[in-house]
Amino acid sequence: MLSGRTLLPAFLLVFLALAPVWGGDWQSPDPDVSLGHFPTKLVDDLPHLFIPENIAPLAIGGLATSVDWATLDGQNSLASDLQNWKTQPLWNFGNFYGEGWVEGSAALGSWGIGALTDNLKVQEFGRDAAESLVDATVTVTVLKYAVGRERPDGSNNFSFPSGHTITAFCIVPAVFKYWGVQAGVETCALGTLTALARVEGYHHYLSDTIAGATLGILIGNAVVYAPKDVKVTLGPGEIGLQLAFN
Repeated sequence: MLSGRTLLPAFLLVFLALAPVWGGDWQSPDPDVSLGHFPTKLVDDLPHLFIPENIAPLAIGGLATSVDWATLDGQNSLASDLQNWKTQPLWNFGNFYGEGWVEGSAALGSWGIGALTDNLKVQEFGRDAAESLVDATVTVTVLKYAVGRERPDGSNNFSFPSGHTITAFCIVPAVFKYWGVQAGVETCALGTLTALARVEGYHHYLSDTIAGATLGILIGNAVVYAPKDVKVTLGPGEIGLQLAFN
């Protein structure tokens, strides 16, 4: 069994090893990075939740959430197992990383730095990350009140889904797209650490964090893929969804 003093430095070494040397070559199909255009892009991207890229994560994440909720959450043995690792500094960092203000500051900082340096790629990344966080915040707030699941520690009824986890994972698609595979893997590792930290502290069941990660990926994909072949139409008494598979 690894102790905290050995696991934390090992994790930090992996973190540094995965730091990207080259970024991705993605360019957003919506180059308008102005603040005034942000609400329009946010609304326009909502139909993209139905893109083909979201089918697999929705199916896998939904199934895993359901199975875990039905079979494993009652025992919640993972929390005690994680506490036996004796790696509290690691869990503290995971909880910190999933804070909305941390991710939000990084997103807005990238957007601002990109504007100051006239770097469109950094601006687009910051804007897309900020949009993902806004969508994630709205989604998780609605679901917490709608589901009303009690936390493992009994503190309140806002356990499902995990807000920290959805925050950590909603930026993953943007990182993959703009900065490449290495940075994407790094961000996934940090998101996973956040999810485990939330379970270890009895803030959430594992199914809460699986759901948070799944929703985060779905939202992030909807923001960055922004395909031209998805269209939602609204009319009196009808809603239409049009998909085109290339």
